[in-house]
Amino acid sequence: MGSGKKTSTTPFHSSKTASSATVNFLALPLAVRDKIYKRVLFIPHPLYLFQEPGSRVECFGPDRPSQWLALLYTNRQINREASAALYGVNQFHLVDITEQQVGLLQSFVDCIGPVNAASLSHLCINFPVAESIHGQPGNFKLRDDSLQTLEILQDKCPNLSTLDTLVHSENCGVFKKTDDLLQEALSLIDAHFKSISSLKRIIVRFEVFGGIPSASAKTFMQGLGWIVVSRDGNRR
Repeated sequence: MGSGKKTSTTPFHSSKTASSATVNFLALPLAVRDKIYKRVLFIPHPLYLFQEPGSRVECFGPDRPSQWLALLYTNRQINREASAALYGVNQFHLVDITEQQVGLLQSFVDCIGPVNAASLSHLCINFPVAESIHGQPGNFKLRDDSLQTLEILQDKCPNLSTLDTLVHSENCGVFKKTDDLLQEALSLIDAHFKSISSLKRIIVRFEVFGGIPSASAKTFMQGLGWIVVSRDGNRR
């Protein structure tokens, strides 16, 4: 997922014409260059992040243009400017529904570095898991991996404006609780979401059937300001 190739490896630098074009491009106002970067690098569907054990983070994007990232390898200045656009305009989905997703997120932000992580605006993660506190009926805490995930986002992604979350078979247990307990758990999760001050949109996507979420749960989540998307794609 990195963009750290040395500029000497790109064929563009063997061409005087290409070098001249680069100079002329950099003569454009930064605002104009930024619009060009965003138009060239925007992908109209999610980019899926995954990681095999012991391997680096990989990115899969259906129908990505073959030379999609060529712009990043033109020179250092364009790489820096274009990278900000790349991570700012696209949405990245973490493909891991287990408790290990936090490791994937940490690897991703480490891989792209703090400057690029600060440009991220749209991420999709597992919906946080709230667990009952032993010996304290009705009280909840976030499971360690969920808490660590939100702490990484708060610390490393200061411009994250949209947080997409997925409810699936591995993390839907809280939605089977009674309304009063569910609302207590969702309120806790909402408080953690709100600790990420840059967030403007919270989306909760349900990938499960079986009456989840209930009508009352949908209403409560909407009251928190969340966008609720059912499995059929309808927004509530």
